Amino acid sequence: MRMPPEIDLYCERVTAWVFDEPLGLISNVAFLIAAWILYSQPKGQNRSLVLIGLLTAIGLGSAAFHAFATRLTLWMDVIPIQLFILSAIWLLYHKSLHWPRWGAALALVVFLGLSAAVPRGLLQGSASYIPAWFFLATAAFLHTPGPGRTALVNATALFPISLTFRTLDLPLCGAIPIGTHFMWHLCNALVLYWVVRATQFGAMELGDPQKPTYTHEGTKE
Repeated sequence: MRMPPEIDLYCERVTAWVFDEPLGLISNVAFLIAAWILYSQPKGQNRSLVLIGLLTAIGLGSAAFHAFATRLTLWMDVIPIQLFILSAIWLLYHKSLHWPRWGAALALVVFLGLSAAVPRGLLQGSASYIPAWFFLATAAFLHTPGPGRTALVNATALFPISLTFRTLDLPLCGAIPIGTHFMWHLCNALVLYWVVRATQFGAMELGDPQKPTYTHEGTKE
């Protein structure tokens, strides 16, 4: 006998069976593909291994939750996402934008304060991601022109579309029985890919402040 799921958040799931949310489960492969492409960048580039590892954890954790909707797998889904956001803010503002450590730390404090102020359940819970979008858009605005900024602009533009799919999942459930949450996974995998690429490009464009620079004669400054 099929039992109702322990946690029922999305349109596609109606029972507790593993493959009763197939699109929600399978679409997480997009995160793993994005992580592999990012890891496969040339060795000379900054691979942002922390973010790539967290991106992989997001795909696996979300897949676990959409396969087994329990409180344990919910934490497996939520924790990597939050760690990715915090790590990305730190790397973008401290490494790519070259903010001092105290400035990047202050950005994290402001982010956590804004996140705590967002009412739970607003916009089907999607409003909780608005502070992350704000910091993403701010980083795109402050970044110097180049591939890193382009990646951030792309991520900033796509993220609201991604959130729209997440928000409309339940309201459109009667019209779209499979829901739209799987599109959140597909779009968000691309958003996070661009965020990680921005950190990789940023490291190359702005340079590591600890590395020596060279004059045109090839001598160290």
